Amino acid sequence: MTERPAEGLRRTWPQRLLILSSVILASGMFVASARLSSFEQAVSSIVRIEVPAGVLADVYEPEPSDTVNDDDGPTGGSPSDNDQDQADRPQPPRNFLLIGTDSAIGLDDDDPAGWRDRTPGVALADAIMLLRLDPGLARASVLSLPRDLYVTVHRNGVPVRKEKLASALLVGGMEMGAPTLVETVTSEFGVPIHNFVVVDFLGFENVVDEIGGVSLWFPYPARDVASGLYVSESGCTRFDGRAALSFVRSRKPELFIDGRWQRVGVWNDLERNRRQQDFLVLAMERVIDKGARSVLVRDNLIEAVAEAVILDDRLTLRNLMGLGNAFADFDPTGMERHSLPVYDDVVGTSSVLRLHADARKVFDVFRGISLRPDDVPVDVVDRRGPVDETVPAFQQMSYKGFPVRPLIGDPVPATTVRAARDRFDAAVLVGQLVDPLPRFEFDDALADRVELVLGQDFGTFLLAPRGIEEVDAAARAALVAQGEVDDENALPVFDPAPDSEQVATVLPARSTRRTLKIRAASLDGRRPDGSRCP
Repeated sequence: MTERPAEGLRRTWPQRLLILSSVILASGMFVASARLSSFEQAVSSIVRIEVPAGVLADVYEPEPSDTVNDDDGPTGGSPSDNDQDQADRPQPPRNFLLIGTDSAIGLDDDDPAGWRDRTPGVALADAIMLLRLDPGLARASVLSLPRDLYVTVHRNGVPVRKEKLASALLVGGMEMGAPTLVETVTSEFGVPIHNFVVVDFLGFENVVDEIGGVSLWFPYPARDVASGLYVSESGCTRFDGRAALSFVRSRKPELFIDGRWQRVGVWNDLERNRRQQDFLVLAMERVIDKGARSVLVRDNLIEAVAEAVILDDRLTLRNLMGLGNAFADFDPTGMERHSLPVYDDVVGTSSVLRLHADARKVFDVFRGISLRPDDVPVDVVDRRGPVDETVPAFQQMSYKGFPVRPLIGDPVPATTVRAARDRFDAAVLVGQLVDPLPRFEFDDALADRVELVLGQDFGTFLLAPRGIEEVDAAARAALVAQGEVDDENALPVFDPAPDSEQVATVLPARSTRRTLKIRAASLDGRRPDGSRCP
C-alpha cells in the first residue's frame, strides 16, 4: 500500500504558483543572459577604425565630488570607487557623426545605387548627420550636413585643401576617411565629435531588409530616374532595402499628377536631407515595432546591424548599453531636427554651398548651448542678508543680458539655481556665471522663470562664463538625486514644423530658378493626418 504524504509536506496552490513563477523567472533570466551574450559577441565583431589621438573629443567625466550636491556645499561629497556609484553617475551628452558612404561594394549589378563612373570601392560621404544623444535628459537632436558644403579639409591637424565636405572621405583615404571627415567637421564648425558610425549602401540595404522593410505613404505615384525610385500607386508602399536606398538618395523626385510627371519641391540637398531624417525616424519606429526595446531581440537583427556598421575604436559595449538603457522608452518622433541655413556659391565650375551667418545658432545646440541670456527670464532673489555693493546683484545680471526681476528674502547659507526640469538648459546658463558654483534644484512648479537665490556663500558674477561641462555635470547630478526624468514629466519635444523658429533654413538661390507647377506635396512618408503606414 502506497503511503500518502503527510499533510504538512503537501504543497499548497500558492506554493506551487511560487515555484512555477521561479522557474519562469529563471528561464527568462537565462534567455536574457543568452541574448546579452549574443549582443556582446556581435558588438565585439564590429569592424573598428583606429582613430589618431586628438581627433575625437573626450567625453566629460567629472569626479564624484564635482557632481554631488549635499548639505556641506554645492559640490561636496566623498568620491566612490565602486561600480554601483559609477553606474549612478549622470551620463554626459555624446555627439555622434553618422556617415553614409556611397561605396558600391557588394551591390548587385542591376542595383541603381551601383551605377557610377568610378571604382566601387572609392567612396564619398553620401549622407552626413550630427546626432547628439543626451542620456540624462532623454533628449536626441539631429542635424544633416549638406555634402556640398565648401570647407577646408583637415587631416592630422593640418589643413589640406578646400573641397566639398563629402570629399573629406576621399582625401582621408581607405583607412583615414572617417577620421578625416570628423576632424574637418570639428575644425570647421567647432562641434566636438565623441564617436562616429559608418555604413555603406549594402549595409543600409541589409538592415532595412532585416527589419522587414519600412512603409512610406505617397500622395501620388512617384519616381526619380536618377536614384531608381519608382512607386506605381499612391498610398502606403512597403520599401525593401534597395527601394529604401533609392528614396533616401533621391534628389529629383517627381509625382504623377494630372496625367504627367511633375517635379516635387526644389530639387536640392536640403530637401533630400529632410527626407533622410524623415526616413530615419520611420525606420527607428519600425525597429521598435520589431522588438528593439527588449533584450529578446532576434539574433539575426543584432548580427545584421553589427555587420552593417563600422565604429570608432573608443565606443565600448558599456557605452552602448548605457545609451540603450537611457533611451529605452524614447519616442523617435520626439527627436529634435535641425537644418543648416546655407546659400549658393560657385567655385570654378563647381556649384557649392556656404554657411549663412545664422548657422552658429544651429551648431550651438551640438556644442551644448541652446539659449542666450535674453531667452532666460530670471528672478534674482537676494537672501544674503545686509550687503554693501556699488551695483546691486540684480542689476549685474541685467547687464549680462538677462530679463531680471529683483526679489528679496530671509538669509540662507547656500546660493541655489532653481528651475523646472524643462528649463534645464536655462538653469545651466545662469549657473555658468555664478561663483562659487551654485547648488541646483528642479521643481516643475516654477514654470518658465529661473530663480537665482543668492545665499551667504555668494562671491561674485564671473566676467567670462564657467565651462559648460562642469556646470552641466553639477546640474545633472541634482536631476539624478531628485529622480530620473520619467514619461509623465518628460521634457517637451521639439516641433519639427517648417515654420518653427528653431529650424533656420535659407534655401539656396538655385532652389527658386524654376517656378513650381504643382501644389505643395510632402514626401515625408507619413499620411496626411501624420500617422505612419503599418
